[in-house]
Amino acid sequence: MFVVSFLALIAYIAHFVAVDSKNVITNAHNRRLQSMAEKVVRGKIISSDGKVLAQTLTENGSEIRDYPYGRMFAHVVGYNDKGKSGLESVCNFDLLKSDANLMTQITSSLKGEKSIGDNVYTTLNTKVQKAAYYALQGQKGAVVAMDPETGKIYAMVSKPDYRPAYVKENWTELNTSKNSLLLNRATQGLYPPGSTFKVVTALEYMREHKNTYKNFKYHCTGYTTVGTLKIHCYGGEAHGTVNLEQAIEKSCNCAFVHMSEEINKGKLASLAGDLMYNSKVPINLLANSSRFVLDKKSGTNEMAHTSIGQGQTLITPLENAMVMSAIANDGVVMQPYLVENVKNIDGGVIKETKASKLSEPLEASECETLKKMLRKVVTKGTGTRAYSSHYNVYGKTGSAEYNSAKDSHAWFIGCAERGGKKIVVSVLVEGGDSGGRVAAPIADKVFHAFLD
Repeated sequence: MFVVSFLALIAYIAHFVAVDSKNVITNAHNRRLQSMAEKVVRGKIISSDGKVLAQTLTENGSEIRDYPYGRMFAHVVGYNDKGKSGLESVCNFDLLKSDANLMTQITSSLKGEKSIGDNVYTTLNTKVQKAAYYALQGQKGAVVAMDPETGKIYAMVSKPDYRPAYVKENWTELNTSKNSLLLNRATQGLYPPGSTFKVVTALEYMREHKNTYKNFKYHCTGYTTVGTLKIHCYGGEAHGTVNLEQAIEKSCNCAFVHMSEEINKGKLASLAGDLMYNSKVPINLLANSSRFVLDKKSGTNEMAHTSIGQGQTLITPLENAMVMSAIANDGVVMQPYLVENVKNIDGGVIKETKASKLSEPLEASECETLKKMLRKVVTKGTGTRAYSSHYNVYGKTGSAEYNSAKDSHAWFIGCAERGGKKIVVSVLVEGGDSGGRVAAPIADKVFHAFLD
């Protein structure tokens, strides 16, 4: 009995250390944190290009949390009043911990001053964030920009936004607004992927028809009937005879519905799972899991809808960025992260994040084939507004219907690269209708900010 109890105790301790300890440490009701806040000036949150994103100032004898960029980083940096969100929450313990050298701490103590908290250095780039923020101005939606080779997140914008320094004063409005002002649409917003999902459908078709997919042909008249459904191409456009590459380039719904009739439902579901559908992206921010419900029992109608990113399939902008990152990084998905390192007031590194591989769902050869197809989307297809002669761009547009009135969200996911530098961008504009007309130009501005 003693041995069983002892083993149970060990198991509990192991679970606490591995799973629960961080939640306890960062819990707002943890008295240790409250005690630390009384003795330590909360540290700064700093961008990768050295700009202060959050800092503690003294005003009229009281400490206030200041956000020099105002609304621009609201959702990703978060707030530190009426609870916490974003990096202010995730990095709460680091910001309240002082690892300053002993002499610095002694000097502060002798002066009767608080110790200075450690500073959090992020992967966020102010130039890229600014471009994404202003490109999305006046719209509802999100933009995520990241390095597909490391997982570093360069920008994360969600709109509508709020003023993080005035959360307490505006708390009632922030919590009752129909616009869900506090919702980080980049990680929490769930949307039909629309035609961006055709990348997944095309890949599964190629896998199941390795020797014949190059011979794929379909004659599009602007609509097709499958089961009890009548599915139209965007705007009712008739694309004529298309091969697989042209079906992606023109985003031909009818061709992909036809393709879905020759795809195994279980295998498509398995591929979607490999690309993290039905999973929550492992990032230390509030995030929702994407949804993919297709299985072997699903009917013809559901299969047709799913093949073009409709039906019950839902995804976050961050996760769609990771789908494109898998293609851009030759099949390897890297763990996304926002914190580069934590340093003390003297500049000493306390801890740092190292890039780590999350999974490898695709073959490098498959990615090369997809890149060539997606390049045509940007050079002559639906995504020409993301084209640039200064660097290589490839991507996929999407118009995702979301209600019975057939209103559409606008999507663009893509990658731009030049001289060894790569950036993946995912853009979602709520009610934006056309991905090519609305979302692609936003991505173009972000590409330019990073590569020019």
